[in-house]
Amino acid sequence: MAEAAEEFHFSPRPNRATEIHWHGWSKDAFDEARTTGKPILLSISAVWCHWCHVMDETTYSHPSVIDLINREYVPVRVDNDVRPDINQRYNMGGWPTTAFLTASGDILTGATYLPPDQMAGALVRIADYYRESQAEIASRVLDARKKAASGVARSAGALNAGLVDATLEAVKSAYDPEYGGFGVAPKFPHTDAILLLLEQSAIRSDPELGRMAVHTLEQMAGGGMYDHVEGGFFRYSTTQDWSVPHFEKMLEDHAGLVQALALAGMTDSLEKTIGYLDRVLRDQKTGLYAGSQDADEHYYSMDAEERKSADAPYVDRRIYTSWNAALAVSFGEKSERLLDALFKHAYRKGEGMLHSEGVGGQLGDQVWSMLAAARAHQHGFGDRWLPVALDLAEHIENKYGDPELGGYFDHSGVEELGRLGERIKPLAENSVAAMALIELDTLVGDPSAPYRGRARRALESVAALPQQYGLMAAVFARALDRMPHAIKVTTKNPQLAAAARAAHPYAVIDPSGDDRAVVCVGTICLAPVTTPTAVAEAIREAATSSA
Repeated sequence: MAEAAEEFHFSPRPNRATEIHWHGWSKDAFDEARTTGKPILLSISAVWCHWCHVMDETTYSHPSVIDLINREYVPVRVDNDVRPDINQRYNMGGWPTTAFLTASGDILTGATYLPPDQMAGALVRIADYYRESQAEIASRVLDARKKAASGVARSAGALNAGLVDATLEAVKSAYDPEYGGFGVAPKFPHTDAILLLLEQSAIRSDPELGRMAVHTLEQMAGGGMYDHVEGGFFRYSTTQDWSVPHFEKMLEDHAGLVQALALAGMTDSLEKTIGYLDRVLRDQKTGLYAGSQDADEHYYSMDAEERKSADAPYVDRRIYTSWNAALAVSFGEKSERLLDALFKHAYRKGEGMLHSEGVGGQLGDQVWSMLAAARAHQHGFGDRWLPVALDLAEHIENKYGDPELGGYFDHSGVEELGRLGERIKPLAENSVAAMALIELDTLVGDPSAPYRGRARRALESVAALPQQYGLMAAVFARALDRMPHAIKVTTKNPQLAAAARAAHPYAVIDPSGDDRAVVCVGTICLAPVTTPTAVAEAIREAATSSA
C-alpha cells in the first residue's frame, strides 16, 4: 500500500519541516536504508495533532536537526489516520511518535515529542550506536521477534458470561460520580463504555447504569468538551471536570457519541452534534464525512461574532471508510444516503472496502462496513444490502481470517515491510466483527450457516485481553453479551420495528415479514402482534424465556 496523499501534511503555521528529505512508507525507503547502512527515522503524525504541529515548527525546523536527519537517516513520515496498521505497531505512546528503526524495520528506541536539543542529541547517539553495534542489535531484534510471534496465541481464551460482568465492574469502578466519565485526567469519552452502560441498563433493568451514562454525556455536552458556538465534541479533556479540552474534533469519536446520545434520548445534544457534522465535515457533493478538524486553541476561544472573520481550523477532507461506516451505524434509519455514497466510493464486490483514497482496506473498514450493510438491510433500504453484508463476511474470512486459531488479523498481509509482517488481532475490530456476524446469523436463520461460529471464534481469539484492558474492553463485552441475547423481530412495519429497537438493544429486524411483528429467540417464536406495546411485551417475554 502507498501513502494516500501525494504530499505530506505539515503544520499550517510557518515551519521548515519540508526541508527534511521525507519518504513515504515504501519499499524504496527500506531499500535505501539497507543500501546506505543508515537507520530509519519514523515520524508518525496526524493532521489534527497539536504537538505534531509544534514538532514541525520547532524540532523539525531546527537547522542542526534538519542536517543530522538528512545526513544520517532515512526519514519516513506516516499519517496515523491513513495507516493505522503502521501506527498499531510503531506508536511510542502518543502523537507525534518518533521511532528509530533498523533497516529491516525493527524498533531500536523511540519517544513522542522531542524538543530540538533532545532530538539532536538522540540523533547523534543512535546513529553512532547503529554503526558500531550491529551484533548487539541483531540479538535484540531476534528476541523481540520471538516475543511478537507468540502474541496472537497469548490473546486467545475461553468465553464465559463472567467476562461481561467483569468489564461492567471495571467501568463502574472507573466511573467519576461527580463529573461523569471514567478516571481522572486526561479524560476521554470512552464511548463504548457509555454504550455498555446504556445497553446493560436495559438488559438488566438497572436504571443506575443508565444514569451513569447520561450524567457522563450531560457533563461532556455541557462543559468545555463541547464547542458551544459551532457544535461538535473535542477529542478529550486535559482536566477531570471536562473544562480544558484538546481542541481537535474527530469523526471517529463522533460516530460513537452520536450513537450514545441517540440511545440516551438526548435529542437536543444529538441534533446540535449532527448539525456540526453536516455543516463542517460533510462533503456537500459526495455526502461523505471528512476525517477531522484541526485543533486551534485561539480560534475556539473566540465567540460567535469573532469567528465570523477568522479562518476556521483546517479540515482533513480525506474519507476514511471505517469512520463513515461507524457513523452510518449510529445514524440508524437516517443513514441511507450516507451508505449509498460510501459503498459507491469504497466497495468492490469480492474485494471488500478501501480504507481511503489510494489506500487498501484494513480490518476496521471491512467489519464496520459489514455491520452497516447488515443494518441497512434491517432498516429496509433494499434487497441488495444483505448480499453485500454476506459478501463482506466472506471477504473478511478469506483475506483476514486466521484458519488455525480463528478471529481476524488487522490487515490482509499483502504488505509485510518492517513489522507489518507481525500478525495482530485487535480487540475492537474482532468485537465489531462478532456483532455483525451475530446479526447476520440471526437474519439468515440457518443453523448450518457459519456466522455464529465465526463470531464465537473472533471473540475467543481475543478473550485473554479484557482482563488487561479493563474498561477499554467494553466493546468486547458488548459483543459477547449479544451471543445469548440477540432477539429477532420479523416485520416490515416501521413503527413496530422502532418499538422493537426501543424495547431491546440487541433486537435484529428482519424486514421480510408483513405489517405484524413476530418475535423469535433461536427457534422459538411467539404469536404475531400488531401494536408497539404488544411488541415490547413480546420482547420482554422472549428475553425472560431466553434468560
